[in-house]
Order: sequence, then structure tokens, then C-alpha cells
Amino acid sequence: MTNRLYLTQRLTQIAALATFVAASDRPAFGQDIQYREDPNAEKGMTLLLKDWDPKPMLHVSAHAVPRAKFYAIDIHNHVNDAGGVHGADVPPPDVVKAMDEANVKKIVILTGMWGGKLQGLLDKMVKPYPDRFVVFTQMDWSKIDDPNFSAEMVAQLDDAVQRGARGLKVLKDWGLGVKDKSGKFVPIDDPRMDPVWEECGRLGIPVAIHSTDPDAFFTPTDAKNERYEELMHNPSWSFYGNSLPTKQKLLEERNHIVAKHPNTTFVALHVANWPENLDAVSEWLRKYPNMYVELGARQAELGRQPRRTAKFFAEFQDRILFGTDSEPVPEMYANYFRWLETADEYFPYWGYPGQGRWMIYGMELPDAILEKVYHKNAETIFAMYHGDKR
Repeated sequence: MTNRLYLTQRLTQIAALATFVAASDRPAFGQDIQYREDPNAEKGMTLLLKDWDPKPMLHVSAHAVPRAKFYAIDIHNHVNDAGGVHGADVPPPDVVKAMDEANVKKIVILTGMWGGKLQGLLDKMVKPYPDRFVVFTQMDWSKIDDPNFSAEMVAQLDDAVQRGARGLKVLKDWGLGVKDKSGKFVPIDDPRMDPVWEECGRLGIPVAIHSTDPDAFFTPTDAKNERYEELMHNPSWSFYGNSLPTKQKLLEERNHIVAKHPNTTFVALHVANWPENLDAVSEWLRKYPNMYVELGARQAELGRQPRRTAKFFAEFQDRILFGTDSEPVPEMYANYFRWLETADEYFPYWGYPGQGRWMIYGMELPDAILEKVYHKNAETIFAMYHGDKR
């Protein structure tokens, strides 16, 4: 009996152990989540990039800033530009209404062209609203091979200023598009333009110069390009290869004319077109006291590096101008004001995801810096104007 009882107990214990082991191989009740990757996951990733529109799950503060804390001067705009290439025509009263809503005192229309077209824009925007709009003129590159090109452009500039232009705008085609009769790109520091730069200094008008473009535009449009979608939509914006000047060469040429003409004020547009490298831009601003920068269409680049950008603003608070390079509507301005004035985190820049799939962070700039950036620095530049006094 004793042996039989012992055997029965042992069999019972073995059966219980087997049941326990079997149970341990199965998820316990309520613990059936599997932590294994799907080996066929990539086959199911069929969502196209153009259809991917993720919504951030963060619960963060959001502050609406419909009006600038201090009145603003938008130093970089193209509303109703003389060439008619920067969007639909907007009735001037509608533009002024939007400006009033946003506390934007003045808009600078950079692309005013010259001659009759310049006069038409002045008559349309400045004549009825002399305190709300400023217009810049441009150069006629079609005359680049004229023997008297320099003198012709100085005369054209003088005529534009007499008509009412208060600055010169140079587009990126100067360096990336204009060629002489030999078929070679005309460099930004071509000496034929030296008399024009000097004349701008003599008149006390700024040169707003756009040279090069974002770094991504000079790299292959492939899976590693952070602006892939933007370049696919705008393939002509790619300056990679094809015997085009390099970005570094263009920047060196631009900086050469800034150094060569110390009595002329240069506004290097788009944060000197290297907001991806604020260390370099900082070096230039320290080196060239006649160089200023503005923010147009680079909110996305600056907004994703808030600590470095805030440091940049603090150091160069007297040299940074408020500009947008966007349609002057209240919603756009509100987005810029939120970025500059609040500490909000992780929100879309204006035009997202047009320049890249990332978010930006507010900087909550001090009032003293805000007021300089919004209008005081621009007013300092425009106060340099002294007309045709010889």
C-alpha cells in the first residue's frame, strides 16, 4: 500500500508540473500582447509619401498671436509685384486690411522692376498708401553684354530712385542664371556691377540680395534629401550638377562684393541663405558690418533649432530684419508671431510640409529684441536714404 500511495502522489506531482509548464508557454489571461516584429512588415508598407499626413499626439500649449506685439515692417514681400510672377493680383485695400489686422505697418515689395513697370507699381501701391508700402527696383540683365552696361545700369538705378524706389533687389539669377554672350555664368562679383553697388551706397539705399538657395537644392534629389517632396514638385529649383556654380562659390562671390563696398548696405536675404549653418552666418555678420539678414521663407529652418536661433538673435539683434516672402494674409503673420513671441513647442511652420517634414518651436524673444527685429532695424536702414545729393 505504501509503495502504491507513493507512486500515486508522484504521478500527481508530475502531472501538475506538466500542466504548469504548458501554461507558462501560453500568455496569461490579459497578457496576450505579442512583442515580435512582423517579418512581412515591409510588404505592407504601401502608403505613398504624398499621402502620409501624421498628426502629432503631443498635448502642448498653443497660443494664438494674431497681432504683432510691436508694429512690424515686412521687409521681404512680392505682393502685386511688377512682373506679375508672384501670385494673383490683390486689391490694395485688401492688402492694407490684412496688414491692419496683423499690426503690420509697412510692406516692402522687392520685385518692382524698372521704367514703366516700376512706375505702374508705384502708382498702384505707393501713391494711394505712401506710408504703407515701399518698392525696390531691379537690374535689366538683358543688357549684360552692352559695352556701356555699368553706366546704363547706374542711370537706370538713378531713374528708379527718382521715381520713388527705395532699394535694389537682386534675384538668385545673378550668379545662377545670367550668362554672357560666351555662354558662361556671370559671377555675382562681376566688376561691371561695381559702379551700381557704389551708387546704392551713395544714394543711401539698401541692396537686398538673394544668392544661392537651401543646401538641399545643391544635393541629389534622392531618398537622403530632406526636401525631396519640395524638389519633386519644383524640379527647376535643383542646382545639383550640370556645371552649375557651387553654393560655396556663390556665397564667396556675394561676400566679396559686401567686403568690397563697405559704404553700401547689403541685406543678405533668407538669413544670408545659409540658416542651416548659423555659425557661418554669424562669422559673416561679425566680419561685415554693412551686412544685414532677414527671415523670409526660412522660418522652417530657424524654427527647428530654437536654442541656436535664440542665441543668434541675441547676438545680432541689431542686424536682423523681419521678412516673410509669403502672401500677406493674417494667418501667415500669426504663425510667424507665434514663433517669435511664444514658447509654444512643436507646431507647423507656415506652409508645412512644403519645405520639409519637421515642426518648429517658439523662441519667446525678449521685448527689446522683438521691437528691433519687427521694425527698428528696418527703420535704421531706410533712414540712411539721402536721395540724389552729390
